[in-house]
Amino acid sequence: MTDLETAGMGTRVVAWLIDRLIVASLWLLVACWGFVAYLQLMRWPPDLLNLAALIGLALLWGIGLHAAYFIVFVGGCGQTPGKMLLAIAVVQRDGAPAGYGRALLRWIGYWVSALPLGLGFVPAFFTAERRGLQDWMSGTRVVRREVAAARTVPLEGLNEPTQVS
Repeated sequence: MTDLETAGMGTRVVAWLIDRLIVASLWLLVACWGFVAYLQLMRWPPDLLNLAALIGLALLWGIGLHAAYFIVFVGGCGQTPGKMLLAIAVVQRDGAPAGYGRALLRWIGYWVSALPLGLGFVPAFFTAERRGLQDWMSGTRVVRREVAAARTVPLEGLNEPTQVS
């Protein structure tokens, strides 16, 4: 392990909520467009088979969007937009970048953790590294990412008194 500081549960939950809002907004936008297109292309009232197909496509779109969002962001840079805003990142246990394979395992682990009433997330509240089942499955952990300190470069003339005429 490294000396990276483990991210707190409050920060992780807020990042999770931000990410869920982003994914839900994107899903809703495309689902609404799909429903409007459906209304234009199909006869009204809809038959049950077409409506079931529309609902199935909306669910598949949601799952695909969710997978792409989390796997691409975590695999590519170790952070989703929610994690970026809160300066936390997903890394391997030794601090190395997670990568796409671990990001995929972690995404599958989310579903496995959530299905039994969210019990897979419980270990994250009680272990020192705050690792849930998804982290155990993928060999990852969530850490605080150092925010680069702002450089202070003195500008010429800023500290000199000015005369007003």
